[in-house]
Amino acid sequence: MKRQFPGRIPAVLCTTLLMMSQAWGGSTIWTPPSACTTLNCDATIVHANITSSSTNPGGSVEPFVLQVHSSPQYCMRLDVFNQSAWMHIAVVAPDGTVWRNFGRAPNDYRPLVVVPSGVQGWYTVQISLVGGRTATPGVHYNADLAYGRYTSVANPNCANPTPPSLKAKDADQIAGPSNQTSK
Repeated sequence: MKRQFPGRIPAVLCTTLLMMSQAWGGSTIWTPPSACTTLNCDATIVHANITSSSTNPGGSVEPFVLQVHSSPQYCMRLDVFNQSAWMHIAVVAPDGTVWRNFGRAPNDYRPLVVVPSGVQGWYTVQISLVGGRTATPGVHYNADLAYGRYTSVANPNCANPTPPSLKAKDADQIAGPSNQTSK
C-alpha cells in the first residue's frame, strides 16, 4: 500500500517546533530612551485586554500585567491614553516602590504614571478596572498604553511626576525584618 502524505507529519512537526521556539517566557518590554519632546513621542504602544472571567462566578476581572524596563538616568512615562472603561494603573518598582493612578485630572479618567528617576530594573505594570470591581462575566475591556523613557527630567514627558503611593523604605517596614545572617 502506498503512503498518500509522506511529508505531512514532518512538516507539521517542523511547523510546531518553529512556533514553539518563538514563544516568550513572559510579557517584558524594553524601549530605548528618547530626547523627543512631544507627549508620548517614540513610546512603545501596547494594546491591553482586560477580561472578566466567564468561568469564575461573579465576573472576577483578569488584569493586564506586563513588565517594563527603566533606569535611574531616565524618566518613565506610562500613559493609558485610550480606554473602554474606567481603568487604573499600578506600577511596582524592583525596590518595592508603588505608583497608582486612576485619572490624571478632574473629568479625565485616563490613568497616567510618570516616574522621574527610579531604580534600575524591571517594573511590574498592572492595568485593571478602577477599584478592582467585578464585571459581567465574559466581557472584554481595552486600554491603549504608551510606554516611553525620556532622557531629561526637563522633558515635557517627565512633567508632573506621580507621587509614590508606597515608598521602598515603607515597603521594607511592612515586610518585616530581612533575612540577614549575623556575624
